[in-house]
Amino acid sequence: METITDYELDTLFQQSAQQYKAVEQINRQVMRTVRRDMRLKALRKWAKLLGLCFGLPVAVVVYIYALFLFMPEIPEQLQAVYIAIPIATILGLAVQRLRYFSPEV
Repeated sequence: METITDYELDTLFQQSAQQYKAVEQINRQVMRTVRRDMRLKALRKWAKLLGLCFGLPVAVVVYIYALFLFMPEIPEQLQAVYIAIPIATILGLAVQRLRYFSPEV
């Protein structure tokens, strides 16, 4: 049976300590990455929800404002058509998006 000298035992302890430090550093990096990814996932979820809640009404209002601003000479009967068709399309798309909406990313 071979015996280990004190020098070899010290060398093994040093190597073990170095490996422990490396493993701890890797664990910290992994946890930092996981936390960052979780924050980004939550941020994307809220951005998607806010984008749908505020983006759709803003799009409709901007469209109507642009119609009244850039096309004032259109007769009132046609204005209703020019407003109704795109708004119906936008609302139809919104209903479709809401039907399959999930805040999860």
